[in-house]
Amino acid sequence: MALAAAITLVLSATTVVLLTVDSRSERDYQFEALLFGSDLALIALSIIGAGGFRAALVSWRRHACALSGLTLGAALVPGLLAHPSDRGVAALLRLTGAVALGLSLGGARSNGRRLIIGSVAVVTLIHVGVAFAERAADGTVGLGSLGEPSAYIIGDRYAATGLTVQPYVLAAWCAVVGAALLAAGRRQVSSRGLTAVAGIGAFAAIGLTMSRAGLLAGALALGALGIKAVRDAVRHREWGQVTTVLAAAGSFVLGLLVNSSGWLSRASASSGDADAISSGRVALLEQAWSLLQDNLLAGVGPGRYVIALSERPEMVALSNQSPRPVHMTPLLLIVEGGILIIPALVLLTIAIGRACLRGGAPAVAVTLAMLPFLALDHLAWSYPQGILLTGIWLGALDLLAQERGVEPTSPVLRPDAVDAD
Repeated sequence: MALAAAITLVLSATTVVLLTVDSRSERDYQFEALLFGSDLALIALSIIGAGGFRAALVSWRRHACALSGLTLGAALVPGLLAHPSDRGVAALLRLTGAVALGLSLGGARSNGRRLIIGSVAVVTLIHVGVAFAERAADGTVGLGSLGEPSAYIIGDRYAATGLTVQPYVLAAWCAVVGAALLAAGRRQVSSRGLTAVAGIGAFAAIGLTMSRAGLLAGALALGALGIKAVRDAVRHREWGQVTTVLAAAGSFVLGLLVNSSGWLSRASASSGDADAISSGRVALLEQAWSLLQDNLLAGVGPGRYVIALSERPEMVALSNQSPRPVHMTPLLLIVEGGILIIPALVLLTIAIGRACLRGGAPAVAVTLAMLPFLALDHLAWSYPQGILLTGIWLGALDLLAQERGVEPTSPVLRPDAVDAD
C-alpha cells in the first residue's frame, strides 16, 4: 500500500494527458474529461486499499479527516445521478483515490511512512527546482513532455508553474506540503534532512507563483509553526526547530524578492472597487448563487459547474470573464452537489477542527496553509493535482492528530503489512 501511494505521488508530478474522454468540441479542460497517468495510479490505489476502507471505519477516530473526505464524495453521488457526466465520474474516482492516499499517510508505520513522506519531499523538490529554472529562464524550460504548461504572465512577470497545471496549483502544493513537511520533521518519521530541505525550498517557490492566496497561506503557516517552535525552545532549550522555521521564513522572503517587481505591479493593478481587488470574484459569487437557486437540491452535478454556467448566457453576462468556477471551494461543491452536500461539509469541518485540537500548532499550521485556497480559489476540487493535494492534506492532519492522545493501532495499515511493501 505504501509503495502504491509513493508511485501515485511521483506520477502526480506530471500533467501528461493519456486520453480525452469527453466528446464536446470545446478544447478547454473545464469542458473535457481527461485521463492522466496519476489517475490510473489513484484507481489502482483505491483497489489495493479497498479492504483498508472497511478497516478504517473500525478505527474511524484515527482517520476522521480522510473518511470525512469519503463522506463528501458519497454526498456528491445524488448530484451525479441527477446530472451524469464523464467529468463527474472522473472527479469522484479521483476523490476516492485521494482518500485512499490520505488513509495511507495517516495509517502508515515505520518504513511505509518514511517511503510516503520521502516521496512527497522528492516531488516537492522537483517542482521547486523546475520553478526556479523557469524563473531564471523567464519562461518555460522545455519540459512539455512531462506536462509543463504554457507560460502564465501575472503582474507583468512570468509566474512559475513547476510541473503543475498552473501557478496557483504550485503555490497551494508548496504552502500545504511545505508546512506538512516541516511539521513531519518534528516527529522524526522520515529523514529530517530531506523533509527540512524540501519544506524550506517549498516556501521559496511560493513567491515565484504570483499567488496572493499563496502569500497569505505561507505567512499564516510560518506564523503558527514559528510560535510553536519558540514556545518549545523556551520550555526545553532546544532551538533546532526555531532555526528550521527561520530558514523557511528566509526562503519565503527570498522568493518574494526575486519576483518583487511583479508583486508591486500586481499590487498596483489590484485597486479600485471590490470586484477589481478580488480579480472578479464578486461577479463569480453572483453567478454561483444564481446557479444554486435554480438547482437547489441536487446541484448541477459534480464536474459540471462551467458546463452548466455556459448554458445560461444571462448568468455568463454577470462577469466580464469567460465562464469559470466560483473561486470558493465549499460554495463550488454546494453548487455542484446541492444542499444535500452541506451535512458532509459540516462533518468534514468538525473532523478538521478536531484534528487541529489534537495535533496542536503543527496541525493548525497545515490547515492555515490550505484555508486561503479553499476560500479564494477552486483548485482543491477543479484540478486533479488539487484533489490529490486535498488527500495529502487530510492524511497529514490525521497523522498529526495522532501525536496527542492514545489511539489503538490502526487495522488499516499494520506495521508488518506496511514494512512488507
